Amino acid sequence: MTLRHLNCRDVLKVSIRIPPLAEQRRIVGKIEALQERSRKAREALNEVGPLLEQFRQSLLAAAFRGDLTADWRAQNPHTEPATELLNRIRTERRKRWEQAELAKYEAKGKQPPKGWQEKYQEPEPVDDSELEELPEGWCWCQMKDVGDVQLGRQRSPKYHSGPNMRPYLRVMNVFEDRIDTGDVMEMDFSPEDFERFRLEVGDILLNEGQSRELVGRPAIYRGEVPDSCFTNTLVRFRPDSPLTSDYPQIVFLGFLKTGRFQQIASLTVNIAHLGAGRFADMAFPLPPLEEQAEIVRQARTGLNQIKELERLVTESKSSLTQLDQSTLVKAFRGELVPQDPNDEPASVLLNRIREAREVSGSRRQGSGKKKGKRQ
Repeated sequence: MTLRHLNCRDVLKVSIRIPPLAEQRRIVGKIEALQERSRKAREALNEVGPLLEQFRQSLLAAAFRGDLTADWRAQNPHTEPATELLNRIRTERRKRWEQAELAKYEAKGKQPPKGWQEKYQEPEPVDDSELEELPEGWCWCQMKDVGDVQLGRQRSPKYHSGPNMRPYLRVMNVFEDRIDTGDVMEMDFSPEDFERFRLEVGDILLNEGQSRELVGRPAIYRGEVPDSCFTNTLVRFRPDSPLTSDYPQIVFLGFLKTGRFQQIASLTVNIAHLGAGRFADMAFPLPPLEEQAEIVRQARTGLNQIKELERLVTESKSSLTQLDQSTLVKAFRGELVPQDPNDEPASVLLNRIREAREVSGSRRQGSGKKKGKRQ
């Protein structure tokens, strides 16, 4: 049995300290005054949390809209435009595709046919007619234009054991801006599957299936679990060079906080699905490479400040609880209010209580005898 019971007879045996009646009133008044101050302080702290969350949302929105670095752009007008950066990324991506195709023909011992390079599908331009206007030097593109988007492998009983057991991450391991390694599981990945689903440092993992307010929750994989893979409860975004994962992560956090991921997610009864295809087609605000670094610097500074304030709020709430407990302890010890030698001693008060109880008991006994005679 794990339940504990408080016996009435044991309670009656407990010894308590009784202060003079006047001091009792002073103690009660002091406790009520302190508890009222504590209540008001706790209410004020409860209002800080939502305000900090609103600040976080505003900060991230300002980051991916370019408002955060407006002064920086004014001081650095000659940076490479994002359109040139995007062209370099597309050129490098096409080069990788051609190398991969040539390798396939070579593996088969064949020469590439005439016009084989025309099979490459150039990315379509983004329709930005309904998108907000970006700062000068920025451009809209799609997620799939600046990184590789992939859904993880589905879990199955046939993978629960095998010769190639590997750790894998799932939605329970990916929290907001952090990877949790408290419950990492394993399953069998063939060498081919391991190569396809293996995580690299800098990959961004996003919750694919989650509650509506958490769908798309992102975190950067930084090698917390070496040689690990991921399941289809997550979408992986691997940025193309020269992009790093830092700026896209800020954008994804902003999309999470401002509801953009919710807008594209498909909804069931209680689960929202991001969808790798829908995510890949999302519009992505691309700033110049140098400005990306400045956005990350300013955004991270602000986010760290918010996190520190949240820590202080939590500590303050804990301190209020301890203060309430300390107030009661001091009251029981007679340390909360000053004593007055002119107060009637508690022993006199106790004697009066005993006498009153004796009189009350005698009256009850007398009343019982009268009722007996009437019967």
